[in-house]
Amino acid sequence: MKRMTLIRLLSFLGAILLALVGLCIYAFDRMRTYETELDYVYNQSMEDLNTNLDNISVFLTKSLYVGSPAQLSTVAAELFRASGNAKSALAQLPAAAGELQAINRFLSQVGDYSLFLSHKAIGGAQITDEEFESLRTLGQTAKEISEGLHEIGANYASGGNWGGVNEEAAQTGGFGESIYTLEESLTDTPSLIYDGPFSDHILTRTSEMLENANEVSLEEARAVAAELVGVPASALEDDAGEEGKTPAYGFRIGDAVVRVTKNGGYPLYYRKTTVPGVAKFSEEQAVERAKEYAGNLFDGNFVESYYATDEGVCVVNFAHKEGGTLCYTDLIKVGVALDSGEVVLLEARGYLMNHRQRNIPTPKYDLEAAEAVLSPLLTVEKSSLTLIPSDGGAELPCYEFLCSGKEGEELLVYVNTQTCQEERLLILLKTDGGTLTK
Repeated sequence: MKRMTLIRLLSFLGAILLALVGLCIYAFDRMRTYETELDYVYNQSMEDLNTNLDNISVFLTKSLYVGSPAQLSTVAAELFRASGNAKSALAQLPAAAGELQAINRFLSQVGDYSLFLSHKAIGGAQITDEEFESLRTLGQTAKEISEGLHEIGANYASGGNWGGVNEEAAQTGGFGESIYTLEESLTDTPSLIYDGPFSDHILTRTSEMLENANEVSLEEARAVAAELVGVPASALEDDAGEEGKTPAYGFRIGDAVVRVTKNGGYPLYYRKTTVPGVAKFSEEQAVERAKEYAGNLFDGNFVESYYATDEGVCVVNFAHKEGGTLCYTDLIKVGVALDSGEVVLLEARGYLMNHRQRNIPTPKYDLEAAEAVLSPLLTVEKSSLTLIPSDGGAELPCYEFLCSGKEGEELLVYVNTQTCQEERLLILLKTDGGTLTK
């Protein structure tokens, strides 16, 4: 029996050993397959990235010599597509997001800036010498990036060198470090100032309202916060504040946080995180409560634009009305809990960043001329004067037309009062929680 037991035990151990050897061989084979697939994905992404960068360089060169707005529009569309494809390829490569920041921004600017110039040309404006020089410099930068990436990619394209590169990317000498070095070497990237979301001026934009206000002390700000929350100043604890474009003191009490600007002592932000219970107030009552609250915070006339309810809180968006013009750039959000009618949210950053003394231009085109621009499929229900924000943070004076479509849709259409061009079209989405735009 002992001999038979030993034989069985050895057989069992042998079977386990064979299974382990087989498992190791399988795992090794899967690892090699994974590395091969990884090599293919990375090599293909690098190839796609370089192909699109080469195309960007070519299209930028073409844009310097096109002779008509229609042709410039065609080239701009190709540039926008190539920059989008390049960003998708770049996202597949194994480098940390911070290491790709400069190249990502460059690709975003290329597509957006070309569309900006195309719209400008279609609108009848001339492309300036400075703008043409920016296009030329963007083309040169595209060549530099492409050449640098060709050199980096050559180190990985042959011999399966991509294996383990994800771990290596954060190390000195790794792929990520190579990308970072390439970004640091870009010396001829232009500073683009234009009306678009990737314009460099947005990074340095400041608040005129805050810049012209005197700095307040911590205790003065505490008094403002206490009045905002409705508690004695001594009940507020100090909390982390803010720096950046809207420097602010921070305070806390229970589940509520408050921010008050260091310049001017304006209420910037307030949030109470208690989850509301069963609703006892209607959304209409919440809108009225929010309107009263907003009017007491800042001087001026605030008009609600739309609202939405989520998890028992009705959040109302207000725009400042200056004379007969509704300024959608000067935005305040106020949230009211439907169980208690208490204000539990204030977001005044939009108003504080944008509000200032304005000279709103008198319309060059009358209402009838602007209405003639609209689609014949729309029926105008109401019209008003507005300022709307452009993608680059500028303010566009517009006629706002509330319209109905053939299928019963509700739409807002904005026509520029100075150019009589259609600037924006939004669809109003009616939901159980309120009205949203898209």
